[in-house]
Amino acid sequence: MSKKLIAPWAAIIVAAGQSTRLKSRIPKPFLKLDDKRTLLDFSLASFKKVKGLACVVIVTQPDYLEKAIHHLYRHHLAGIACTGGQEREDSVLRGLLVVPEGIKTVLVHDAARPFVSPRLIQSVLESALRLGAVIPALPVKDTLKVVQQNRVVKTLDRDSIVAIQTPQGFRIDLLKKAFLTVDRRRSKLTDDAAVAEAAGFKVSIVEGDPLNFKVTTPGDFEQARQFIKK
Repeated sequence: MSKKLIAPWAAIIVAAGQSTRLKSRIPKPFLKLDDKRTLLDFSLASFKKVKGLACVVIVTQPDYLEKAIHHLYRHHLAGIACTGGQEREDSVLRGLLVVPEGIKTVLVHDAARPFVSPRLIQSVLESALRLGAVIPALPVKDTLKVVQQNRVVKTLDRDSIVAIQTPQGFRIDLLKKAFLTVDRRRSKLTDDAAVAEAAGFKVSIVEGDPLNFKVTTPGDFEQARQFIKK
């Protein structure tokens, strides 16, 4: 790894969702995928392997702040836990505001993607250092159509469409400026790249990882458990 990549950087782990579609009373980042490890554990273990990580901010629900801190201690990671907002991007902003001074680059990751690899994290980090705003993407295999009132109105060109993952990497000054520019519109946006785009910044892509899937439904959760067993 080059000396440039050892420069301190931070990770914001978003773990504040309600897990409605998973039908769980426990927020999914804190659900165990095996006898000991939660979804959050898997993400933290991967981030820990990338050099230069100076701080991890876990954004979660008020009742899970102590558990989040416990996860950081267990992985011997420096960091902080803070409460999330009403929508995802409200939570990201809260995490962004507590990142320590002096850190130039931040990666934002959904705890619901437990199998993010150190290789992908490093790829996003390297590109964010060079380009300012970077997201991992995968080609779309299915045919996509626009539907209105149960009728197809348009077939999209899938060659120009990608599926986006996290972590998403940014120069921290760029992301802060984007949130300031977008202001309250952030609540209607679904990822950090959308905030940067809405503020007029260019966002580049790097190759994503098919194993970095998001656990959203009970079927996804079972898939993740089976993946660990294999």
